[in-house]
Amino acid sequence: MKLKNRIATILVAFVSMCGFSMQDCDCENQNGTKPSDPKRLSFYEVPLVCPAAPHIGCGSASKPLLLGLERNKTVSGAWLNRAGTILAVAWSEGSKQRQRSKTVEALFKERQIEAKELSGEARQSALKDFQAGSAWYRGAEVDRLSEEEAGIMAGRLIKKIRSTVTVNDQDAGILRESFTKILARRLTGELPDRKSAEAEILKVCQQYLNEQEVGWLQEALKDFRPNRDEP
Repeated sequence: MKLKNRIATILVAFVSMCGFSMQDCDCENQNGTKPSDPKRLSFYEVPLVCPAAPHIGCGSASKPLLLGLERNKTVSGAWLNRAGTILAVAWSEGSKQRQRSKTVEALFKERQIEAKELSGEARQSALKDFQAGSAWYRGAEVDRLSEEEAGIMAGRLIKKIRSTVTVNDQDAGILRESFTKILARRLTGELPDRKSAEAEILKVCQQYLNEQEVGWLQEALKDFRPNRDEP
């Protein structure tokens, strides 16, 4: 098998394992400050933790939800905490409770997200963190989480490559930086599909791996999962 085809086979497997799932969304950045009136705030426990990095939220999964909320007239702002476990929604002035409930229920159902509204001490704790902390992200701001996720996945791929073939520190650093940029562009939607990411990673790999090394790497990556393996 030609070198190009063998590397392409590897990339198909790797990019598929990354679990990319982008949905069309308006990625315009949202401006504005956090609301000061606690009565206009609701907090929801959400399962938006990043599979590849359990200590942060998933940018690609949360972005459509956040932007969808902020397009609704009853919502003045929506944020995800860094951990990906709590969603904060600021309601528009004059919005009614029934409108608010219908808005979040519809969007959670559309995105197939099981969410639970916080109350009592849990709500107070979330409110305190929200008002005091800076690690809360609106719509396009969750791209920062995607960039961090891309770096983690790129690091895992480099570790796997170096366990299979010899790559010096300088080349490994270059590869990791290149992979991170490509994967971040895929996660944030700049690259439209998996094939585009595969093609760009292919160009990078061709500069550093010979045909025999590609064969070894192909075998080693059969059971490799960047979302599971530790960096």
